[in-house]
Amino acid sequence: MQSVIWYFKRVQMMSGNEIMWRLNTLIKAWLERGKVQFGLLPVVTYRADYDLHGQFKPGFSVVADTDEDKINFLSTYCGHWQQALMAKAEQIMAHKLSFFDLQGQHLGSPINWHKDHAANITAGLEHIVAVNYRDFARNGDCKLVWEPNRHHQFVVLARAYKITGERRYAEAIVSQLTAWLDANPYGRGMNWRSPLELAIRLINWVWAIDLIKDSGLVTGEFKERLLTSVFLHCLDITGKFSQGSSANNHLIGEAAGVYIAASYFDMLADAAQWRVNSKQILEAEIQAQTFADGCTKEHAFSYQFFVTQFYLFTGLTGKWRGDDFSAAYWQTLARLTKFIAMVAQGGGHYPMLGDQDDGYVLDLGDHVHDINALCDIAAHCFDDDIYRQCYRQPSESAFWLFHRCRLHKPIAKLPALMSAAFTDAGYYLLQAGELTQGNQASILFDCAELGYTAIAAHGHADALSVVVRINNRDLFVDTGTYDYFSHPQWRDYFRSTSAHNTLAVDDLDQSVMTGPFMWEKHAQTHCLNWQPTPLGGIVVGEHNGYRRLPSPVTHRRSVALDCDKKTIAITDCLITTASHKVALYWHLSEDCQAIQINNNRCQLQLGDDEVTITLPANLSIEMVSGQQVQGPDLPGPGWLSRGYHQKVPITTLLVSGEFSGDRELSTEIRWC
Repeated sequence: MQSVIWYFKRVQMMSGNEIMWRLNTLIKAWLERGKVQFGLLPVVTYRADYDLHGQFKPGFSVVADTDEDKINFLSTYCGHWQQALMAKAEQIMAHKLSFFDLQGQHLGSPINWHKDHAANITAGLEHIVAVNYRDFARNGDCKLVWEPNRHHQFVVLARAYKITGERRYAEAIVSQLTAWLDANPYGRGMNWRSPLELAIRLINWVWAIDLIKDSGLVTGEFKERLLTSVFLHCLDITGKFSQGSSANNHLIGEAAGVYIAASYFDMLADAAQWRVNSKQILEAEIQAQTFADGCTKEHAFSYQFFVTQFYLFTGLTGKWRGDDFSAAYWQTLARLTKFIAMVAQGGGHYPMLGDQDDGYVLDLGDHVHDINALCDIAAHCFDDDIYRQCYRQPSESAFWLFHRCRLHKPIAKLPALMSAAFTDAGYYLLQAGELTQGNQASILFDCAELGYTAIAAHGHADALSVVVRINNRDLFVDTGTYDYFSHPQWRDYFRSTSAHNTLAVDDLDQSVMTGPFMWEKHAQTHCLNWQPTPLGGIVVGEHNGYRRLPSPVTHRRSVALDCDKKTIAITDCLITTASHKVALYWHLSEDCQAIQINNNRCQLQLGDDEVTITLPANLSIEMVSGQQVQGPDLPGPGWLSRGYHQKVPITTLLVSGEFSGDRELSTEIRWC
């Protein structure tokens, strides 16, 4: 019943065009079901000049093709990367993968491609119109089913083959991919349910097949079956390109998968038109879904990495194929990468604002959120000192993308941090100081909208939240996401107001969630004052999320930084005429040690710094760690999740009480 209510609420948020599109898609899916049931599958067709039984000749190559280039390519490979690559490849050869909270998980022999190995649930092979990927009891957590089926592991094996020349790695790819084709008939089961999953799988197939194509294994029946499946993948995606409220990172990924596959497998008769259509989508969406200041409109920083990868790999594919994307496309991609580098400056990693699900496109040797790797890659494409400031050493990912190991000239002396305003997106980076002098601080102030489109699918109720870093270490941390489908209560908690460094009124969220990926009422936030200085400055914002209450409340927050005095002052003003409850949350990172409370003062050790936090007086102050209210399925504050289905207890400072009329709450941070 709850899912029915959620569905109708979502329909209410859709435009008429989107409703018609969804109805048409459903009708086509039911017609397709009948065809699949009777074996009436679409027939693959090839270019008139293509000889199916001849040599495999793709439309471009992801690595050097000539013998001389191969020698130069391999000679620049850094040996210290190989040990980790070989260890991972051997695990994959043994059908073992590590993803989310699963480490060295055996997928079975033969591999069970339909199983959530964490929940021990195997999804069925019904036609996709009967597959509800959100039905955990029947299908498990769809992300845990889908992750091995994205086939990132094939690219790992292909990289191992390319570096060692050992044919067994290429044979393992062919064997596992053949087993996948056997176990996943077109149109049936979870692995044909989401066009985005098909698209990511296609990109991994392209890289894996290209890296092993000189093995002589891409031939005969395997080649024919592969091309047929690529055709069906592209046909399925292009018939279901996301629209309306679903046209977020999904549409970007879908178009990227089709463009890359159609560019590589250009022997398919429809490939040319697929390239044109998908390229048009990508050119349009990179502008439509990106603010002028470089932030993506989903307001989920992890997804910024995700879409940046899609844009980058398609852009490089266009260059390799001689079908380059526009200057505007590359300029926007430069802004996307620069935004990530800038917000990561003060801590060496990105803050976890909004949803994150550990999604990535290709495994080229570095963690998807590795700032050094991103800046290394960006420095190959764009000329900006920000990348050299965050760059430390050559990355394996850049090696595989640019076919060489290039050492960028590092910055001799890292400059002092400088504040930056991302006014279009609504984020303000208040920062100053030098790490060598121990007076460096960085504060990311969230004065942004909830999320993209009416449903704001990946947004969190984090208006006016701050992430605070002192001397390159997190003090106040965004607590992450943890889960999408397996644990609904945890899903709700991690995107709630209480999971962020802001305050809640009357135990309510600022915005109203009505489904796991949907918000009905959005808090509206705007900046009132922005005055940066060489020593820090001040930023002030407010939101109207609690104006919906019978006795409305306006929350206004000011943040002032003075790196010379090593102080941060955060003042919360509650403007109302009635009585309310208030709860102010400060989530301390896992780097905080020796935490003690004395009256309204919290003292702790953060690396080499002693930090004192003076909390608002005349209110209740608690230290909460790993709280679970009434059992494990009703979580409370005191948790941090830096990865999907991974969480650890942290200390949360909870300041709570009641107030009547206007109230001001002051928090001061000092370090030495």
